Amino acid sequence: MRPFFFLLLCCGLAGLASAAEADDSDYRNALKLLSEGSYEEAKKAIEAVIASQPEHAGALLDLAILQCGMGLVDEAKASFEQIEVRFDPPLAIRDLIRKIRAGECRREESRAGSRLQIRLGRGYDSNANQGARDPYFMLAVDGGVIPLMLAPEFRPRSDSFTQFGLEAAYTRPGSGTLLHTYFNARKNDRISDYDQATGVIGVEEPWRIGNWESRWGGNLGATWLGGALYQKQVNAYVQVLPPWPGLPAGWRISALGDWSRLWHPTLYRFDANLLRAQALLTFQGRDTQFLGGLGVARDDGESGRAGGDRRGWTANLIVRQRLGERLLGEFSWSRQSWRGEAAYLPGLFDERREQRATLWRVGASYAVTPRQSVLLEYRFLDNQENISLFAYRSRQIMLNWQYDFDL
Repeated sequence: MRPFFFLLLCCGLAGLASAAEADDSDYRNALKLLSEGSYEEAKKAIEAVIASQPEHAGALLDLAILQCGMGLVDEAKASFEQIEVRFDPPLAIRDLIRKIRAGECRREESRAGSRLQIRLGRGYDSNANQGARDPYFMLAVDGGVIPLMLAPEFRPRSDSFTQFGLEAAYTRPGSGTLLHTYFNARKNDRISDYDQATGVIGVEEPWRIGNWESRWGGNLGATWLGGALYQKQVNAYVQVLPPWPGLPAGWRISALGDWSRLWHPTLYRFDANLLRAQALLTFQGRDTQFLGGLGVARDDGESGRAGGDRRGWTANLIVRQRLGERLLGEFSWSRQSWRGEAAYLPGLFDERREQRATLWRVGASYAVTPRQSVLLEYRFLDNQENISLFAYRSRQIMLNWQYDFDL
């Protein structure tokens, strides 16, 4: 359901509130179901509230808006007529009723189910080929060490690029089932061997058992590098959100577990299984969003992979803050640390590979129109490794134009 309806639930009820709403756990539970996208369950819960409290004006308003959002136009009109006859709604609610009668309800429902986002941008990357930070490295040969210098093509090479993104999603009314697809392509101006394209399709299903919530889903994806297929991936995940009565409003704690299988058609013994378990802390406010996560991970490669299996941990932080009516700021940080279980290449690189990759991102988006936005972002990726061949840094700056469709 579009935020349009939920804002009305939050802001329009004050003018229709009745005394019955003062201490109503059933009503609050119905609104909770509504905010989580469980529309069929929310509709039944609200109808039960109205059956037991016929003078509950706020619940009747919620039901009318929900019926509209679910495409039940005739039922919504009947509910709004009850509101007009039995109560004295404020001007904002009367204006909403007028729009419903003008046919806005059907259009709002069509937007609720599907959306499409197109993004086009230009950017600059200081290290488009992920060239090694140190041009010199030491190679162990016959008990000695030989200093060598990397060829120019393996050193950092900067380039400008054009980027195109397409994202589509469909949410099934009532069940909350989400179907989504994503495609992103980056074309460098000069270094075509490092042109990238990624495509993903997936599904997510919400579940509820008592006060426990969960989401499970899966994705299929592929990545192309330099025009050739580089990686295929299948992923499955589950997120569990247990009830935490003592948490302040807007805060949630959850646990996330996911599994991925990776195939690399052009690389020898690079296929792997990735497992991750993570604890998440989130906050959803009117102008602020926060997500923090901490977890452990394992990377089990096929037999004979250089360095063997890997173990590590992950951490991430995302903060979004509305800075004005049209301006939204975002800051994110993530850290991923890996350590191999065996020497990377015995006789050449006898140490176990240790990787610590840190990504910083700062961005801002400005809504030019309700559907069009301009986004500016800066990224800094610092990949530190004890084997200097793999250590690199990259700085990117991008300016994007984005257009959102409601289908």
